[in-house]
Amino acid sequence: MPNRNLASIPYLRTAEVADILRVTKRTLKNWLQKEFIAEPQRNPSNGYRQWTLEDIEAVRRLLQERDGAK
Repeated sequence: MPNRNLASIPYLRTAEVADILRVTKRTLKNWLQKEFIAEPQRNPSNGYRQWTLEDIEAVRRLLQERDGAK
């Protein structure tokens, strides 16, 4: 897969976000289901999650806070 400039991509897929965060797609979906992380906006035409770089940074902050509490 070619290395893409993430800043030029308006939305990322769940699998791409999982790769960026170095977790599995299933883990990410479990966090969403348990409301550990906020649900991103969804595409109104197909219902797919539309992750932004801001969404990813919010998840990173939550993970850092969680890991810092240990």
